[in-house]
Amino acid sequence: MKRKTGYGAAVLILALVLAMSSGCGKKENRYTYRAAGIEALNSGNYQAALESFDQAIQASKGLVGKFEKDVLKYRGEAQYLSEDYGSAADTYGILIQVDGERAEYFNMRAAARAGAGKFAQAAEDYQKSVSLDPEGKAPGSLEALMAAGEAMEQAGEAEEAMALYEDALSKGKQSAGLYNRMGLCKMTDQDWSGADQYFELGLSMPDGSQVPELLYNKAVAKEYSGDFKTALDLMQQYVSVHGPDEEAEREITFLKTR
Repeated sequence: MKRKTGYGAAVLILALVLAMSSGCGKKENRYTYRAAGIEALNSGNYQAALESFDQAIQASKGLVGKFEKDVLKYRGEAQYLSEDYGSAADTYGILIQVDGERAEYFNMRAAARAGAGKFAQAAEDYQKSVSLDPEGKAPGSLEALMAAGEAMEQAGEAEEAMALYEDALSKGKQSAGLYNRMGLCKMTDQDWSGADQYFELGLSMPDGSQVPELLYNKAVAKEYSGDFKTALDLMQQYVSVHGPDEEAEREITFLKTR
């Protein structure tokens, strides 16, 4: 999916500097701007949310305080949800600078960096988060875990990634996305049965329908294990549930010949 562009860290820092140096911002409006931004964020209008959060920052004056940090958190969330991952990572970097090294900031920057394709940096952020929050209780720890695991998988370290995922499960972390990644690790080892079990666990999770790859990957695991009929049924189900998919259609055509 095409990534959207945003203002980025440089403009955000400039806005903060201008607000602090001018001393003439409309302080009485900053809460109105923030409220408008939160409303737009909740309604999915991310561009409007970003504009309001920028106005809230520009309407502030003095040192960066609790209000500005709060707005930056919302801003990072809006950037991440709009898939402007690079700018989101920049915003969480600013929060680390102005609010200290908190595990939640490293978690969210890890997820943003992974979204931007910077897998090695995502893994570094996750490891930093773990050093600050060994039990993984900080917000965003699951997202950071999967970002770091994907980084390891990309580097050919599926076994190490699997160890991370299993450790997360032992600490009570579960999600459809996590089981999907574990299944992919098993597929790397050509353990089709093991992969199938993890994909099935993912599909049984409350958020299973939100991870389309689970059905597709389960079909592929069945295909590689030689169960072509089940693979065909699953691939057709995938297309039925998630809509037309060129790659899936090619698989269906192939499976019909088996």
